[in-house]
Amino acid sequence: MSNAWSSELNRILIVFIPCTLVGFITGYLPASIIIALVIYGFWTVKQLATLRQWIDDGADVSNLPENSGIVEQHISSIVQLQKSHQLKQSGLQEVINQYEQMITALPDAVVVMSVKGEILSANQAATDLLDIDLARDKHTRITHLIRDPSFTNYFNEGIFYSPTEVRGIPATETELSVRIIPFGDSKLVLIGQDMSQSARIYEMRRSFVSNASHELRTPLTVILGYLETLALQNDMPEACSAAISAAELQANRMKQLVEDLLTLSRLESTSSVAEDHEVVPVASLIMEVVKDAKLSSWFKNHKISTQIETSALLKGNLQEIHSVISNLVNNAVKHTDDGSTITVTWKLGDNNGTRLIVEDDGQGIASEDINRLTERFYRVDAGRSREKGGTGLGLSIVKHIIGRHEGNMQISSQVGKGAIFICSFPEHRSAFNKNTQ
Repeated sequence: MSNAWSSELNRILIVFIPCTLVGFITGYLPASIIIALVIYGFWTVKQLATLRQWIDDGADVSNLPENSGIVEQHISSIVQLQKSHQLKQSGLQEVINQYEQMITALPDAVVVMSVKGEILSANQAATDLLDIDLARDKHTRITHLIRDPSFTNYFNEGIFYSPTEVRGIPATETELSVRIIPFGDSKLVLIGQDMSQSARIYEMRRSFVSNASHELRTPLTVILGYLETLALQNDMPEACSAAISAAELQANRMKQLVEDLLTLSRLESTSSVAEDHEVVPVASLIMEVVKDAKLSSWFKNHKISTQIETSALLKGNLQEIHSVISNLVNNAVKHTDDGSTITVTWKLGDNNGTRLIVEDDGQGIASEDINRLTERFYRVDAGRSREKGGTGLGLSIVKHIIGRHEGNMQISSQVGKGAIFICSFPEHRSAFNKNTQ
């Protein structure tokens, strides 16, 4: 910078000193100074014009204009900025290249879209799994390419907390788990994961469990028949009678396990919602289940009360709803201490829906166990559950049945303060008897 100012000062002296001397000699000093200013201004304007032309031509570093002083300093600053910009641009381009290579290498489909769903970029997996060709489909709305109704509803609702499942291109018939994630100011990114292998493994497991359960049912029935016959023999030695009773108990446990596995397998293989042609009298079922629970071997001085606060009926499957109530009430009896209080409530819920609530004042459930209660075979206290004949499938069955009836189940509990199971059903599942509404 000091060199630029020195050069500029030299240029001023070169113009003004001769003009000043001429002014002193001729006696026209003011006129000479004005002439010096005009010459200096013309010189500066010419240099600025040259600088402007160089910038307009693209500021080519290889063709720098001949200038000095402050203008030369500006040219030097522009050159330094260009070099810095080129370095940053090179680094940014390298990052972009790495990003594109990474996205291309991903096995999952990645599609970047505007908030309206217009496609901005897509990787190769998007072409393979969803038949989205960026050269052909850029700026096309994603709902025009993925025609699956579930995806259209998912996108239009704009609630992207969880993924949805769609079918891939017809040539592969892949099953995809698709999720949309908002990012930036107005961008969406769609991620589609191929779940075909997982689906096949799941189907193989389900088929194995179902087939094995079917194969076990017949021999178990025969075994139980013989055991019941032997148990009726009066001349049986005491040791044999005890062994037969124990065998009969375990055979019944195994039969219950097989029945639960078959029920769960049937529910899992039925993806559609339950039909709403049948009307279920939930209040009557509650009274029936509570009556049966009081006669069970697990009932030990329990206090079971019912609170029927609505005459609403439920559109759905009678057998399945009976299974829900039975599992929840019997679980409450099995997994609480003698003398515990259990309350079964049927009432109207939020948004004119209905609620089935089973509450107890037992030992409660730890927070880390609550989210796993509906898993197959999960038991909070495995020893206690086996002792009372639990299979670990009851709540898993309940979850599937409630899902088939378009409802949801919430579990609330604290250790030492009991547990509350709330099954909520939507308004369109409710029905009322005209005489009692």
